[in-house]
Amino acid sequence: MDVSSASFIPRRVAGAVEAREVLAAEGAAIVTGLGDEQSAVAFGREVMGDKAVRIGTQFEATKTHGEREAAQVAMQPADSRGRKRSFAPTEERMVAHNDGFAFGDYAPDHLFLWCERPAAKGGDSFLIDTSRLLDLLAADPEWSGVADFCRATHIDHSEPNYPQGTYAPIVRTVPSGRFQGRYHPYLAPVEGSSEDEHWTFVRKWEEAVVAARDTGPMFRVEAGEMMCIDNYRVLHGRDGHSDTSRRVCSIWGWSTDAVAIPDGPLDIVVPKMPISA
Repeated sequence: MDVSSASFIPRRVAGAVEAREVLAAEGAAIVTGLGDEQSAVAFGREVMGDKAVRIGTQFEATKTHGEREAAQVAMQPADSRGRKRSFAPTEERMVAHNDGFAFGDYAPDHLFLWCERPAAKGGDSFLIDTSRLLDLLAADPEWSGVADFCRATHIDHSEPNYPQGTYAPIVRTVPSGRFQGRYHPYLAPVEGSSEDEHWTFVRKWEEAVVAARDTGPMFRVEAGEMMCIDNYRVLHGRDGHSDTSRRVCSIWGWSTDAVAIPDGPLDIVVPKMPISA
């Protein structure tokens, strides 16, 4: 099945109002002319508008920073199911994901990726609209069962050794009415009698996401540009690179549409469940 159309190149827009409108309609937009991190954070808050509750830089994406975090995560043990956390080298194409997936309901509903300096070679970005991907699966008789599973069956969204304490479907409508479709490499069925059967569907969802990533378009974000992303609906990532000077800031935003809002900073290296604000 061809799922390449689930991947897309976001439109470049002018101003926070247009960014907000395109973000709501299409899942992502790119803005230009943001010369520093402070301006990027301020713009992100403006995009969220009256619904803004909390926003700030979560981490900087550099090769050096990533290698330091990867070394810390590599020391963490596998869990009882044999799953082990790992942060892939920057030279590899990134796994498609929603930011903050380790924190379940506390993941930000808005994501802003501000580029201070792109990689000289490589590092192009990709986006996957999970709403579009689900529609493609539902329309194909061979894949419609996967779409049904994603909508109806509760699974474990936790990372290894960091349980979230709750289960939920891959795709759902959150209390604010927003669509949410999720993927990360540690998705697993709830342990029990249906586990083996459910693994088949979880892996088929992974297959569809990987296919959308690898057959869809990629695009370059330049210095001073920022992607504004509906982090509930759209998966993101970038191609591999080896440029130590590349720097992108991942800015997390929570609006009144968010399912839950943490009371304090979140640690993606040791992702313990936060407290609500």
